[in-house]
Amino acid sequence: MSDPEKDKEPAPAAPKLGELFELAATALFNAPGVFARLEARPAPGPGAAFLMALAWGVLFIALNLMHATIANPAALRAYAPWQIGAVGFFGLGLWTALYLLGASLVYGLGRALGSAGDFDRALLVAAITLAAAPAQALCSWFPMAWAAPTVVAAWMLACGLSAMFKADPWAARGVCAALAAGVLGLQYGAGLVVEKYSAGAQLAAVAAQSAPSASQLAELQQQMQQIQTAVEEAPKANPPGPSSLDLLRGPAAEEAPPAGPTDMQQIAKINASGDAMNKSMVTMLDSMAPMLNNPLITKNMTLQQKSDYNELKTMLSDLKAGIASNTITSPQEQQAKMLKIQQLVMRMMSAGMTMPPPQAAPAPGARK
Repeated sequence: MSDPEKDKEPAPAAPKLGELFELAATALFNAPGVFARLEARPAPGPGAAFLMALAWGVLFIALNLMHATIANPAALRAYAPWQIGAVGFFGLGLWTALYLLGASLVYGLGRALGSAGDFDRALLVAAITLAAAPAQALCSWFPMAWAAPTVVAAWMLACGLSAMFKADPWAARGVCAALAAGVLGLQYGAGLVVEKYSAGAQLAAVAAQSAPSASQLAELQQQMQQIQTAVEEAPKANPPGPSSLDLLRGPAAEEAPPAGPTDMQQIAKINASGDAMNKSMVTMLDSMAPMLNNPLITKNMTLQQKSDYNELKTMLSDLKAGIASNTITSPQEQQAKMLKIQQLVMRMMSAGMTMPPPQAAPAPGARK
């Protein structure tokens, strides 16, 4: 006779921690098959499920920090290492609380929709579902893939409720679909808030670097006045030499003209004056470049102010091109140009040619 004790198959053992990680990773692609295997086996202790959920949390936070570092290398350098560690520790504490809250939700749904299961199985289902979190962190690097892990997690949760709590499959899928829609809405809103905050911080940094200060504007005005004065006095500093009529007067003239500088001396003096003027103009143009090239300067401008802004940029560009090509213009033409530029700059300054505050930064576009 056969021994009934020997013929009895050994009871299945609860999965170990290493096997749990393997099953959770497989559930991302084959959730029904994974939970069908776990259905006939006892649930592991709470410690194993908690360690697996904590590991997913560490990986999720690490991937997001890596993404932030790659996207904005200067972001983490602004904080001390202990501050980053404190934020990570706080994040893990929040992750643990959310895991326990999620397990309680799974247990409540399982008892409401099914006829079996205990809290240990709820902890296991929640821990396996959290395997989608690192996938979420990876997919957030790609604009069109951020919603996929949430949908996969909802499918995993529905399979877990059906297998581990004997819930009706369609009822579980409907509830999980509603949960997924709510989570997707929260993710979308959180993404907009983060993008708006990041854009505001970047725009504030750009404004701090390129917005002209009061001293810079005063120095710019002084440079323009000096250039205009030099243009006005250029004809006086270089009076014309004796004309042919004066030479024809000969000794009968009442008084001989005073000896003036030679032609070479006059040319050298004119060239030196022109070089100094061009140098001052180039300095002025370089000092105005940061504020004129800043995209925020046209924010909240009226149509007239934008017209003045475009005219000023065009005139300065033409002036710099003329200086670079040594184009010869008359003192009257230079004086008229400098007067027009000065008028435009003063008009722009009176209109407030400064950067808007960070809270007034334009809202970014919707998530693709």
